[in-house]
This record gives sequence, structure tokens and C-alpha cells, in this order.
Amino acid sequence: MLINDTAFLCGYFSVKSSVQTGLFASQENFWTRVQYEDTELSWARTFYYPEFADFMMSDVKTYSHVYDRDIEITLKDGSAHKVTVAELRVYEFPFGIFIYSIKVQQNGVEMQNALDALYMMRGIFNPDQAALGEYITFALDPLKSLCVKAGYKDSYASLIESGNKLKIYHTLLCPEIPQDAAAFDDLLYGGGTLAVYKEDDPMGFTREYYSNMMSRNRISVFNNWKGLSLTDTFTIVASDPKDYMLRTWHNEYFGRIYLYALYRKFFLFRINGDYRSEVKPVSAVCKELAVFERDYTFPTVSYNFLPEIIFRSMSEGLDIEGENVKVAEMINRENTRREAETGDKMNLFLGVITCLTLFSAIWDFACLMDGVFEFSTNIGTATGIRACAMLLVSIICVAAIFVRRK
Repeated sequence: MLINDTAFLCGYFSVKSSVQTGLFASQENFWTRVQYEDTELSWARTFYYPEFADFMMSDVKTYSHVYDRDIEITLKDGSAHKVTVAELRVYEFPFGIFIYSIKVQQNGVEMQNALDALYMMRGIFNPDQAALGEYITFALDPLKSLCVKAGYKDSYASLIESGNKLKIYHTLLCPEIPQDAAAFDDLLYGGGTLAVYKEDDPMGFTREYYSNMMSRNRISVFNNWKGLSLTDTFTIVASDPKDYMLRTWHNEYFGRIYLYALYRKFFLFRINGDYRSEVKPVSAVCKELAVFERDYTFPTVSYNFLPEIIFRSMSEGLDIEGENVKVAEMINRENTRREAETGDKMNLFLGVITCLTLFSAIWDFACLMDGVFEFSTNIGTATGIRACAMLLVSIICVAAIFVRRK
């Protein structure tokens, strides 16, 4: 089956505030700042909640470099395969998180070849220089130079702060939608896992896992397209969609919603990592989290039902709630530790006060007894007599406490 595929391969890296401002200054001839007109923002505020639209289109700075350049890569079977590197974009989010996207297009190609090409391009820890060729030159090298400028090692591994591969959002267009629902789901499976589904494949997923994945992660609202949201991919499969649908899928569902879902995922993952590895003081971690929850967490993003369905599906696929649970557990553990630490200090303080009070009471009692019976006149010095009385009463008190505890 020949398909058309438009994919956005995404990753992220963190930048310290000391170098964040001037990161693009040395490459301003390569990167172009993307600016939105007031009319675009006004329209977005009627489609999305205003605070979300303002955040993604004003607070988040976007830089672009357009290529639209055809390149050739070598697939695993040794065949030559044409890919169009369309555009690079880098998105500067708060807290020094930079998310980037590599837009690639494949038109009129076999589905298996398209999936194999995406599989090769998303793995950048040890990219095959010979097989990927100009893809490395045009797509990876400019991004790597940003990482080097930000203080990372001169390595492609610097492009991925967590995980081992790029995440993919792509629209897979086939000549016609299968009438059989199972065949439609097989296409979704192929796009999501980058492997054509074969039920009897000994190395493939079991039918039980396949069915469970489809029931949990599939978006099925309209008859002419379906979506599948997984941890590493978000896939839309359709046939001959209208131009406005493609623009919405690429500019809105990817350019706004998916990027924001990635931002939440990456931030929460980093916060958990900072806490576990003690990269930052706990107080700093909690402060960042409080600001993030207050200013950059949007439970809902759009007035319309379909973007909300897609946003929830993306969040579930990326397991953002799982990261939230880990953060909540972290906060609870820290609060428990602080309460225990405060309780120990309070108990120590109360113990010292109790001892001083007991000492004063015993001393006053010894003085009273000495004044009444004049032990110091008949037996010895006042200090000695009072000290003996204090010792005797202290022993009685300690013994009483011990017996009570027993």
C-alpha cells in the first residue's frame, strides 16, 4: 500500500538560565523567530481557553528553519528511500525546557518503507552516518550545535535528555479507509508501533495486548479517520482529508496540544529526577513545582469537544497522570519527613523544658523541707541536704515514670 506521511520527530533538552537568552544569538542567520499576528491570537482565544492560547503563542518562543529539501537515506534492506526534510522548529518553554521538532514528509511510498524510515530517524544515540546521510547534516547537526552552545557535550545523545529515542506525531494518509474495522486498527497499530501488524508474528505483540492497546489508546470519533496515542507516538490514519483538516492536525493538534502535553511530561519527569538525584535542594524543587502548577498547568485547553478528547488521549498515552502521582508521592514523603523532623525537635524542646521545670520544683521542695525541719542546722550544710533531697525525689520520679511505661 502506497501512503503519504507527514511526521514531526520531537525531543527536548534543558538550558540553564545563564545561557538561555543568548542561545540563538550566534545562529540568528539560521533561525527565524516565529511571530503571530494579533488576528491569529484573537482567533486562537475563541478556539482555546485564553490563558492556554496566550501561553502557547506568546509565552512560548518559537524559532524555525525551513528546508523543503529532498534527501536520500538507506533503509535496513539496503534500498534507497527518499524523504523530504521540511522544517526544523525549536520551542522555548518556561523553566529552560527546549522542545524541538523535525518535520519530515514521505509521499507515495510503501507503508513498510515509510515506517522503517521513521524508525531509523527517531533513534539518535548512535545514528548511522552512512545510512542516514544528509538527514544528519540537515536535521540533527543544527540541533546538536544548540546543545553544544547550551553547554552539552558535542554528541547526538545530548539531544535527548530522557529516554532513548525521539517521539513522533504523524499523519498517515492511505488511498482509502478499510471498511473492515480490524483492518483499520491494523493500520493504526502500524503507525503507532512503526511495524506492520502480523497476528502470527512470533516476535510481535500478543493479540490480548493488541486488543487492550486499541481499547485504551484509540481515538475513534469520525468514520473517516482514527487516532492512536502511545508513549512514543501519536498517529492519525485517514484517507484524502480536507486541507483544513490537515492544517488543524498539524498546526493545532500538534503545534499546540501535543507540544503542551510533551512539555508537561518533560517537566514532571525532570522534577522527579531532580528530587531523586538531589540535583536541586528540595525547597527549590517544590518552589518550581508550585509555580508550574499555578501558571502553566491547564486542566482543559479548548472550548470544543474534539480537542479536549485528543488532549486527554495524548495525556493518557504519555502517562502524564503517572508522573503527577510520582510528584504527589514525593511531596507527601517530604512533608512527612519534615513533620517528623519538626516533631523530634519539638519533643526535644519540651523535654528540656520539662527537665528544667522538674529541677526547679524539686529544688524548691528541698528548700521547703529544709526550712520546715531545719535539716541543715542539725545534720549538715544546706546545699548538701538539699542536693540529697533532690536526688531522692528524682529517683522516685524516674522510678514512677519507668513503672508507668511498663
